[in-house]
Amino acid sequence: MSDDLYQDPQLKALMQVMQDITSNKVPFYEPHELAARSTLRAIQWQIDDHNVLDDGELIDVLNQARIEIKYLSSIITDLHERIKQRDIELGIKQLKLNENEVEIQRLERLAANNV
Repeated sequence: MSDDLYQDPQLKALMQVMQDITSNKVPFYEPHELAARSTLRAIQWQIDDHNVLDDGELIDVLNQARIEIKYLSSIITDLHERIKQRDIELGIKQLKLNENEVEIQRLERLAANNV
């Protein structure tokens, strides 16, 4: 590559994005968060496009919809976190169960050898 290409702002921006992605600086969004963000953005554009004086009731409805979408998205996110925590707890319990089974088998072998 020539030196001019390294000075290209688009290439620099692309390289920065790639660096951010590979260094995990880019936030990860769940599918419901992505859908909510795009819907919220579209609603905000509608709010911005309408004159508050002409469509006051519409603006109120759109703002209420935005609040409800944010609330529902936060509930989904919370439920996802609870599921992850539950899965961790189940994994820990499964490990303990496996350890107990191994100990039972060891004791059974020990008892069988002593008979």
